[in-house]
Amino acid sequence: MKILIIALSLLTSLSAFSQGMATLTNPQKIQYFFDKLTKDNLELVDEFYHAEVDFVDPVGKIKGAAKVKAYYKNMYQNVDTLKFEFSEFHESGDTVVAVWKMVLKTPKLNGGETITVDGNSVVKFDSTGKASYHRDYFDMGAFVYENIPVVGFIIKKIKARFVVEE
Repeated sequence: MKILIIALSLLTSLSAFSQGMATLTNPQKIQYFFDKLTKDNLELVDEFYHAEVDFVDPVGKIKGAAKVKAYYKNMYQNVDTLKFEFSEFHESGDTVVAVWKMVLKTPKLNGGETITVDGNSVVKFDSTGKASYHRDYFDMGAFVYENIPVVGFIIKKIKARFVVEE
């Protein structure tokens, strides 16, 4: 009996996985997409984003899912690990604000040690259920500049001057 329950549970999980994002709520789509996205399954970009999506982050602006896919391909090629830990989702109509921590490890920054950056995303979904607008907000200094040896030292010194003692 126990084996039957486990088998049914696995079949249900596999069925839900094969359905992809179609039956998920908008916050669940965001969680699913970023939990599953890797350099080996970039086809998820086409499932998540509208073909003419507007994507904006501190690096720049991108128009279209094909260019977003190329952006993710480049990003994932240069990292050892990349994970988004979502702590909150705020939803209003077809717009979701997702609050996250990005945990990243790349040999190109911070001496190959893990970097954690706080951020949030505003994602708007269209009538087909795909993301038509995606904007990320995060501190580019904490992400990149502070993790480059000489530049990082200078930026950390400048930031320290603005710290107010309580």
